[in-house]
Amino acid sequence: MKIAMRYVLVLLSLSSCTSSKLLPSQYVSDAFKEASLDRILIFGNTEDKELQNRFENKMAVIMQAEGIVPYKMHEVFPDVVYKEERTQTEIEQFIVNCKSKNIDKILFASRKSMTVDTVLSKSLRNYMNSLEPLRMGSSSSQDLSYDKKEIVTYIIEAAVYDIASTSEDKPIATTTLKAVAPKSLDDLENKFIKAVEKLFKRR
Repeated sequence: MKIAMRYVLVLLSLSSCTSSKLLPSQYVSDAFKEASLDRILIFGNTEDKELQNRFENKMAVIMQAEGIVPYKMHEVFPDVVYKEERTQTEIEQFIVNCKSKNIDKILFASRKSMTVDTVLSKSLRNYMNSLEPLRMGSSSSQDLSYDKKEIVTYIIEAAVYDIASTSEDKPIATTTLKAVAPKSLDDLENKFIKAVEKLFKRR
């Protein structure tokens, strides 16, 4: 009976992971709190041009409401195309180009990871199969069969960099959103923008 109960508990714990969850977190340094954010470049780093333009446009409206002059990547640097990896020379040239336009703060938004996990679904078949059938006079065993489903988890992040400061090569502020089985990508996009907005409203 104890073994049977373990099967039930494992099944319940796995199937409970399928609900949609949004887990935001933030990091704010003293440098960010003290920084003069009068202008900022918004960079939606994605191969999806439509998504990039939409994100940068929405964030520009938020920045303007906070008294910050926004620069949109797709307007200021339209020739900079998406790449999975850039050389150090390309990065250094990009910084030079930003400084030539008096831009020293950049808001980068990118997807850090996307993982797909297979879990047990909440089906009657799974609950009925969670107990090993009674076997009389037989020592044979068979693998139990379960209904499964895939759960997608995204981790997306917005990071503020101060390229005028060369003391540390790390962001002065970040907003990270972990989304487990989001209801829709549109909902995820809107929740992410809301999370980034809170980062600037704290100032």
